[in-house]
Amino acid sequence: MSEIKVVALIKAMPEHRAAVDKAVRAMVAPSRSEPGCIQYDLHEEQGHPGAFVFIERWTSEQALKEHMAMSYHDAFLAELEGKLVSLEVKKLTQL
Repeated sequence: MSEIKVVALIKAMPEHRAAVDKAVRAMVAPSRSEPGCIQYDLHEEQGHPGAFVFIERWTSEQALKEHMAMSYHDAFLAELEGKLVSLEVKKLTQL
């Protein structure tokens, strides 16, 4: 199976930046502990407070599906409800 690379872009509404910051940080440790996780890094775009970027690598499509089915992933999405300007998830193919 092929490794899966994902970039998730999360832009918080300014008034919800602190809550979104707390929610995205809480995703890092449990995600990194998943058996199919190779990389799960959180960043904030320089000069753009509240613009968060996850850079992820998973051992397979199945590992990514299992990650997205975790109860804490569902709780994370629920926590973000109504607090975002945008949320984009992009799967990448290396050239």
